[in-house]
Amino acid sequence: MNSLEKMKKLGLALMGAWRLTMLLIAILAGASMAVAGPGHDHGDEAPIASGTASPRVHSHSDLFEVVGIVEAGVMTLYLDRYTSNEPVHGAKIEVETGAAKGLAQPQSDGTYRFEHAALKTPGTLPISFTVNDGKDTDLLAGDLKLQDAHAGHDHDEVSRPWVRWAGYAAGALALLVLAAAAVRRFRHRGITPLLACCVVVGGLVPSMDAAAGPGHDHGEEAAASAGGNSPKRQPDGSVFLPKPSQRQLGVRTVVAEEKALPKTVELAGRVVADPNTGGKVQPTQAGRIEVGPRGLPQLGQSVRKGETLAVVRASNAAIERANQVAQTAELKANLELARKRVVRLEQLEGTVAQKDIDAARAEVGSLAQRLAAVGASVSATEALVAPVSGVIAVANVMAGQVVDAREVLFEIVDPARLMVEAGAFDAALLGTIASASASATPGTTVALRFVGAGRALREGAIPLQFSTTGGKDAVPLVVGQPVKVIVQTRETVKGFAVPTGAVVKNPSNQDMVWVHTGAEVFQPRPVRAIALDGARVSVVDGLKAGDRVVTQGAPLVNQVR
Repeated sequence: MNSLEKMKKLGLALMGAWRLTMLLIAILAGASMAVAGPGHDHGDEAPIASGTASPRVHSHSDLFEVVGIVEAGVMTLYLDRYTSNEPVHGAKIEVETGAAKGLAQPQSDGTYRFEHAALKTPGTLPISFTVNDGKDTDLLAGDLKLQDAHAGHDHDEVSRPWVRWAGYAAGALALLVLAAAAVRRFRHRGITPLLACCVVVGGLVPSMDAAAGPGHDHGEEAAASAGGNSPKRQPDGSVFLPKPSQRQLGVRTVVAEEKALPKTVELAGRVVADPNTGGKVQPTQAGRIEVGPRGLPQLGQSVRKGETLAVVRASNAAIERANQVAQTAELKANLELARKRVVRLEQLEGTVAQKDIDAARAEVGSLAQRLAAVGASVSATEALVAPVSGVIAVANVMAGQVVDAREVLFEIVDPARLMVEAGAFDAALLGTIASASASATPGTTVALRFVGAGRALREGAIPLQFSTTGGKDAVPLVVGQPVKVIVQTRETVKGFAVPTGAVVKNPSNQDMVWVHTGAEVFQPRPVRAIALDGARVSVVDGLKAGDRVVTQGAPLVNQVR
């Protein structure tokens, strides 16, 4: 048999194998339809709510926003303020849908519960909500779509799983019969049984894949719909955040309003002590520290002006102390001789000139004073007193510590009256300063008052000095703390003022905000923002009037994937 005849036989064999394959596909397809039925369940059926969001109804007005979530015939209502997304507690909500009407019962978690048999019937229900929170009354309406949880699923298969396995067994038996027939048919044509089986199976596999078609591989679909009632990032970048999750994350919003806002300039600054209310304590001589009347002051302790903080006992070198002792001894001897001389002269009073007696007496007084001064210097002490009233900011002493003259031992400041120094590189800024504020940490602000500017450059910049306005609500600052100084100029620009915490970073490291576009939907918006003060920024591009910008919880919304 030549090669041409073999090729013809092989072609006839392949054609016959293809016909048998299509017959087998028809048999298996019929068995599969009988087993799977509508819905094409490829495994044990999961509850309908596992991958699908629960039925919802939502509506809003300028005052309120309401979301109703239905599960097992019970509607859980979430009532919030529309502008701030703040939950409304203790309101009266009257629910009406067709003939069904009743009051939603407040719950301890801030939600409202409404139960009625109408919520268990599939279909579209128009629902209205009459809300009264004591000072505001509003009417909200929406449509609730209830679907049959069992639609499209063959429950006979669920209750009788042996039917599926019987179909599989029938298909396998048919495959074996066709394979045996193919072997007998192709053997007399010179085709081996192994080749015949490969032809049948090889033609069957791609045909079964094609017969399965789209919609039979539920792995990706299940992953996309998993957690229908949980937060998830949508393909367009928006975030579906259910109301229960919004309550947990404490999401709050504010309605954007376009205003004329001042242009600002950011400067790097540092907190310093006010020279009029702060002070330093330094000894004038070297010595050893001794405890004062109230003990050594601690950090943060309040002190009064003139209060003794510590005592310094002078300490001299051995040679200096020896000289002082020798000088003291000499003065004592001279004082004793001078006193004896005064006594003799007083006995000769009348025969000795009075001026000699007065001179002797003056010499005694002078020697006594010199002796007292030298004797006191041997064990002299110096009281360190507070130059101003305030709080101890720095304390560098311990009992028994030896200190040098002019060494800074204590620093006293008034926390309510500090100053901030900053450097500006544009001299034109000095004539346009309207106000200023300092920010030590993101979201905090301290009001400042411009004091003045230097007329000599310091490290290449013009030194600017600001004073804090104080007040009981002022953010605490410490001397030496770096701060960001935001100077507001007299020029203005159109923008939207939002809290600093509303601006987050997207994966491209761009500034963005989250806008509450739906009751449970948040949309990212890239923006261009500049600092307005320590607690707010001015969004000059990316927002429009009326947008509900997330001001609290934006970083948490940004983390939803």
